[in-house]
Amino acid sequence: MSQENVEIMRRISASFNRGDRDGALAHYHPDVEWRDLQHAPDTPESVHGLSALSLIWNQWEEAFDEFGADIEEYIDAGACVVTVTRWRAKGKESGLALDLRTVDVYELANEKVVRVTMGYTDKAAALKAAGLEE
Repeated sequence: MSQENVEIMRRISASFNRGDRDGALAHYHPDVEWRDLQHAPDTPESVHGLSALSLIWNQWEEAFDEFGADIEEYIDAGACVVTVTRWRAKGKESGLALDLRTVDVYELANEKVVRVTMGYTDKAAALKAAGLEE
């Protein structure tokens, strides 16, 4: 099942990067827990549910142009998929370029993402959180 989880994450990434939010969200559980360790000061660290996740994504889209995420590596971690992600965007008003590399952990159950923890600064910490050692 874990290779299937990697393929689900590839589909989510492709949908997200082409601006197909509904296509990406279709792979998330309605009660998904979303935690961002590097969250903006005006957003909570953790939210629950698709509507709360949509609000977070709305904030990103309002603040940034050309917003996307390039997954550099997918790591099969059983029920979890660890991704090495390069986030890129450009501030709509400021023009400030964002280029951030994080390691993120997605937990899946029954082919749906049930928990996400984004923003680990290194792969070792994310792998440990997913129950693996580097």
